Amino acid sequence: MRNKFYSVINIIGLAIGITACILIVLYVQFELSYDKFNEKADRIYRVNGLEVLNGDTYNLPWTSPPLAGVMKDEIPEVEEAVRLTHYWPMILEYKDKILNVSKTCFADPNFFKIFSTSFIYGDPSTALLDPYSVVLTETTAKRYFGNENPIGQTLSRKNYTGFTVTGVIEDFPENSDIKPDFIGSFKSRSYNNSVNWFQNSFYTYVLLKEGFSNRDVDEKLKSIVKKYVGPYVKEHKGVSLEELMAQGNRQEYYTQPLTEIHLDNTVKAGLEPLGNSNYLIIFSIIAVFILVIACINYMNMSTAQSVNRAREVGLKKSLGSNRKKLVLQFLSESVLITLAALALAMILIKILLPAFNALIDKQLVFNYMNDFGTIPLFLVLGIAIGILAGAYPAFFLASFNPIKVLKGIHFSNGSHGKLRSGLVVFQLIVTIVLFSGTFFISKQLNFLQEQKLGFNKENMVIIENTNYLGPLLSSLKNELLAQPGILQVTNSNGIPGRDMYYETFAHDLSNVDRHVSVIWTDVDFLKAYDIELTQGRFFEEGNQANAKSIVLNETALKELNIKNPIGKKIYKGQKTDATTFTIIGVIKDFHFESLHKEVSPLGIYSNNEMLKYNGRFLSVRISGDIQKNLKKIQQIWDKFTGGQSFDYVFLDEDFGRLYTTEVRTRKIVSVFSALAILIACIGLLALAAFVAEQRTKEIGVRKVNGARIGQILYSLNRNFIKWVVVAFVISCPIAWYTMNKWLEDFAYKTSLSWWIFALAGLASLVITIITVSWISWRAATKNPVEALRYE
Repeated sequence: MRNKFYSVINIIGLAIGITACILIVLYVQFELSYDKFNEKADRIYRVNGLEVLNGDTYNLPWTSPPLAGVMKDEIPEVEEAVRLTHYWPMILEYKDKILNVSKTCFADPNFFKIFSTSFIYGDPSTALLDPYSVVLTETTAKRYFGNENPIGQTLSRKNYTGFTVTGVIEDFPENSDIKPDFIGSFKSRSYNNSVNWFQNSFYTYVLLKEGFSNRDVDEKLKSIVKKYVGPYVKEHKGVSLEELMAQGNRQEYYTQPLTEIHLDNTVKAGLEPLGNSNYLIIFSIIAVFILVIACINYMNMSTAQSVNRAREVGLKKSLGSNRKKLVLQFLSESVLITLAALALAMILIKILLPAFNALIDKQLVFNYMNDFGTIPLFLVLGIAIGILAGAYPAFFLASFNPIKVLKGIHFSNGSHGKLRSGLVVFQLIVTIVLFSGTFFISKQLNFLQEQKLGFNKENMVIIENTNYLGPLLSSLKNELLAQPGILQVTNSNGIPGRDMYYETFAHDLSNVDRHVSVIWTDVDFLKAYDIELTQGRFFEEGNQANAKSIVLNETALKELNIKNPIGKKIYKGQKTDATTFTIIGVIKDFHFESLHKEVSPLGIYSNNEMLKYNGRFLSVRISGDIQKNLKKIQQIWDKFTGGQSFDYVFLDEDFGRLYTTEVRTRKIVSVFSALAILIACIGLLALAAFVAEQRTKEIGVRKVNGARIGQILYSLNRNFIKWVVVAFVISCPIAWYTMNKWLEDFAYKTSLSWWIFALAGLASLVITIITVSWISWRAATKNPVEALRYE
């Protein structure tokens, strides 16, 4: 503690390491906490559907409408079962307010018996009993009603029956995989009493009775599939379920614990975006390494100062102090420094947490003063880190022989110098791997952004919720097209980058059934999006055959094994006239989903009557001044909608949303790479200062004998350069393996270029040289007379 410079260096380094570690731990802890706020979380399960169809596996979170009721009636272990719909946006009106509610869903009346919610107004037992009743979240209620009690008020909607407010609940916590703004009664929907076992479009959650295992439920679900789905398969496909299973196909349901949903990427995302357990592991490893780097700094500084403290050890031992007392003294010093660093870290976390929340797009909270259990935990953490960082230096210093020390015979730096070198190399390995990761993630993201998608996403404005215009939509479209800055306008129920519905298709010439994503568009879709037509034709305005026609992409043809497709018939589900469509065209594959996966089969319908009330998106291609065009579009929008909010996005930005996780990962890795490098630089700076101090007399002698400044700089810096080279050789295979594993999540990926590793190594070398050269330059340019007086 006597040397203030090294004490400050150690405190700052440890504080930065502890701060980085705790911030990452807060994020990891938050991701692991999803849905655990539910009082009955340990008994709540989602029922998923697992289907193997002609070699393709579909692990989906959706089930059929009758399943929940059958499970409640026929599986004794099930206490409650509830159905939920997907989210979809809805335009709702109250007096003069016409607002978009983006997350509306519908649920059975027993929803609140399963999931924990806090009612502000209303009765949870009756809130969803009646058709067209609705429970709003607090935020949504305030948008319409301010602070008044809205119970009994009606939210109206154009062309449809309105909803009566029967409850208001507190907003769902952020760490919930179910957080709608609006929960309507499932009885409001036409499919409430559906017995269609092929309509797998709903989420089913069950609450098990206490003391029962979901494994028993999974076994009984097999019997339910055989009892109910089997006859349905026979009726609609003409073969028995057993025959399908014998061909290697599977059709089953299974339960998944609610608390495991958020981090399970083996199941398609449900109501909310999924997390990624692999990233949590990576971030946790980074946190540990950053803390280890800070501890290494302390160990290196402590052992490097051994010569300066040797006389102190010798005197204390000659006065009767034993090794145990000296070890305790040095460990106490280490713990005190760590506790000081921990106190500084608490301040840094409070200052940096808002910026970190913005980085990860979360709202993490760090209220250690409000949680009496947290303070002792941090004290234990501080003591543990202090002991970990100080153990080796303490035993090393306490091992000095007092006779040799007092005679001026110091220990050789041999083995301890090698350990110190090894620890510095480890620090540099970590920094080079993090540098490589940062550079490579950026390279992959640039590759994804520059990849040809098969459609034009630039200068495309997407207006949302256009389905509420109904018959006025065509007039709106025509007026927009009359504007000079507007090139194309098309209406559809889906756009690239957003989730699309899927249906199961087959055709007479093959027994192959395939899931095909489907989208409804008008006749201008291909032209507006610059999508290439490779065979046949697209839909034509006024052609009555449009409603019974379909256009497929190239992948759909391959998956369905269709040759010479134009004029061929395909059907969805059961083969009837109503479900049979004629293939009129083939489009070139385009990426309507993330580049994490290969292009999926796609089918395009065109039905103007359906689009009137379901065509949610109006895609407007513009040219020229963006703001001027947007202003004109909004003026025309306001003319036709009478106050409905003008909600729009740019397609390129919206499509980029598919890589939010990767962009966030790049930012996190970049920031914590910088912190790791900063901590390493602090250690290198202090170590360089110590080396220069120990070699002051040698430097003076060299200068007197005519050594140039460059020679002295090289002499002082060469060990640091050697350490970077060794670290680079070791880190390259580690970084290559790590990045190769990360790329497995992408169907389309960039190459692992050698220059990434070279750039990371060069960056580490430059930073190291700049860091230590400042100290070396001061030592090399010092007056040799002063240097020779040093001792």
